[in-house]
Amino acid sequence: MSGVAGGASKKSSSRTMATKKLIIDEFKRRLRDNIKSLNDNFFHIIQAAKVNPDDNAYKNQTGKMTEFYTTKNEMAVRAQLMVRASDELLKLTADLKEFLILHDFHFLTHNIKQAEAQCEETLRQQSHQHNCLDSEVSNILFDLEREIAENFYLRHT
Repeated sequence: MSGVAGGASKKSSSRTMATKKLIIDEFKRRLRDNIKSLNDNFFHIIQAAKVNPDDNAYKNQTGKMTEFYTTKNEMAVRAQLMVRASDELLKLTADLKEFLILHDFHFLTHNIKQAEAQCEETLRQQSHQHNCLDSEVSNILFDLEREIAENFYLRHT
């Protein structure tokens, strides 16, 4: 009976690992595609913004206007594609956060324990500093009171 449960657990674990690997591969593909889209469209916008030094293209007003509107529309479409790729990257970031929260409890538990230990250490250090300052201030006050008492006693005698 324990062999069956162990086998089922092992099979489930391997499925989980395979699923995680597929999800991570999908995240990598989405990241690569969106970054490529951003780079390509940015490159083409910069390329379209360059002024054509050839005067033959501007012999008539219609040629100028046609090129202007063509370039303007191309840049608008490429800018929209960049916005879409950026939006996809934001969605990818949210998906990655969700994936980490849902699938990586050991990581979260480890980080929480590490943060707790760090807070306890900081609290211990702060308490030690407080105690040192408290004793130092007490000693200074004691010395001041003693000095005042000695000087006050000498004046009135």
